[in-house]
Amino acid sequence: MTEGEVRKVDKEAGKVTLRHGPIDNLGMPAMTMVFRVADPKMLDQVKEGERVRFSAERLNGAITLTRIEAAK
Repeated sequence: MTEGEVRKVDKEAGKVTLRHGPIDNLGMPAMTMVFRVADPKMLDQVKEGERVRFSAERLNGAITLTRIEAAK
């Protein structure tokens, strides 16, 4: 799981913008980027400014969040 901060939630598009640390399984450095979510209901669990932990994978050519939860 990677830690990050929610910058924007776009429920209509099924996307979330996160400022995150390195995502090791994707070989991605720390940055801010927009992610698709595997299940739009995931966006009901987070709000802008919140610290989160998440998992992301490359699904059908797009980097997609497969899990997201509030950081403890």
